[in-house]
Amino acid sequence: MNPRTKIIQSALKVFLLKGYDATSVNDVVSESQTSKGGIYHHFKNKEELFIEAIDYLFDKFEDIERSIYSDSTNLKQILKTYFDSLSNISEILGAMTGSDNIDVNNFYMLMTNAFIKFPQIREKHGELHLKNQEILVEIIKKAQLEGQVKDNIDCETMAFMINALAEGTMIYHIMTDRIDLKEKGEKIFQNLWKSISIENDG
Repeated sequence: MNPRTKIIQSALKVFLLKGYDATSVNDVVSESQTSKGGIYHHFKNKEELFIEAIDYLFDKFEDIERSIYSDSTNLKQILKTYFDSLSNISEILGAMTGSDNIDVNNFYMLMTNAFIKFPQIREKHGELHLKNQEILVEIIKKAQLEGQVKDNIDCETMAFMINALAEGTMIYHIMTDRIDLKEKGEKIFQNLWKSISIENDG
C-alpha cells in the first residue's frame, strides 16, 4: 500500500470513529504512524484529507455495487443481495479501515455532516446515486423483457424506490436500535419481489 492510501484509510477510520469536527490531523498522524510533514506532503489541510477520504469511501461502495450487479444473473438475486447488504455495512466499513469498531450510526452521522459542510461531497454522492439508479433501470427493463417481472412497472420509479427503501431503512435504524437490519432487509426484499414478480401471478 502506498503512503497516500495508508493515510486516507487511517483518516477515514478516525473520521468514522470520532466525527469530522472532533478529529485532528494529529489523530491521523497517530493512526497512520506517519509524520505530520508526511501528511501535509500529500494534503494541504484536514478539509482536503476529509474530502479525499470520503471520495475513497464512495469509490469502494461503487466497487461493491458493481460487483453486486456483475456477480448476480437476474434481478431477483440482485435485489436479495442488495437488501442483505444492509446488515453488512459495519463489516464493509471495517474491511475498508482495518477496524472492527465502526458503528454504522457513526457512518450515517458522518455523511450527514459531510453533506452539510461540503457541497462537493453532496454533489458527488448525488451523481453516484443517479449512476446507480440508471443501472437499476436497465436491469429492471431487462427483467421485464425476460418475463421476470410485470411489464407495467415504471422502471425509473421502481429504481428510485429501491434506493429509497435501502437508504430510508438505514436512516430509520439510526433513530432506533429496535431494528434488526438482517431481518428487515430480508422482509423488504420478499415484499418488494412479491409486488413486482410474475412468479406470484395466476
